[in-house]
Amino acid sequence: MNDVAPGWYPDPTGRFETRFHNGVTWTADVANNGQRFVDPLGTAPPRTTTSANGGGNRQATAAMVLGIVALAIAWMPFVVIFGVVSAVLALVLGTVGLRRSSTSGTGRAFALTGLITGAVGLLACVVGVLLTVVVIDTIDRFENPPPHEATITSCELDGSTATLTAEITNLGNSTADFSVKIAFVRPGTDNAQHSTRVAVDNVPPGGSAEFGVDRRVALDEIDCIISSIDGPLPFGLELD
Repeated sequence: MNDVAPGWYPDPTGRFETRFHNGVTWTADVANNGQRFVDPLGTAPPRTTTSANGGGNRQATAAMVLGIVALAIAWMPFVVIFGVVSAVLALVLGTVGLRRSSTSGTGRAFALTGLITGAVGLLACVVGVLLTVVVIDTIDRFENPPPHEATITSCELDGSTATLTAEITNLGNSTADFSVKIAFVRPGTDNAQHSTRVAVDNVPPGGSAEFGVDRRVALDEIDCIISSIDGPLPFGLELD
């Protein structure tokens, strides 16, 4: 803290409320609640040391940390809410830390970093919100397919190869995609020896689409079951 008028300023060490600067360097004269003391630990370290790491400017340090956190998580679906909170706090604390650095001489770089990363993190939150909406919509389409009917037309075993053919009818009002879970079981049971999903896409409203699947099984006799009918798999991932 150079080229300043002698006077009392916020203690850059954080040990006391204020510390006297004689215009050239910090002194050991300190005060709390208007009562003056002599700091037994001596004078504060020079600015070249304290300003490098934020010194006693805790708001500036917190702003930088929160800004970095906001950048890391703001774009992520669902956790974007924590990104918003981190970004806003980084902006608030960065502003407070910047003001304090003008008198204490510490933490200016940290405060500016917090302001910049907080602002960019707040912009990244827009991406996080959009991705959250996309994910929710995709999961909803999977869990709530349009009304439909499905019928197994054949279920055969040729050696060790089981073959199923079926038909699904879209009872909804718009073209729909379905994912149908098929299970090959021992007759009289529902314990699947093998199961798989079949994608049936672009079924027109009121229309039907045939689909089939064949799999190798270790059974002498089989039965075929449609375990579930859902919407399109989220992002094409196999969930079962």
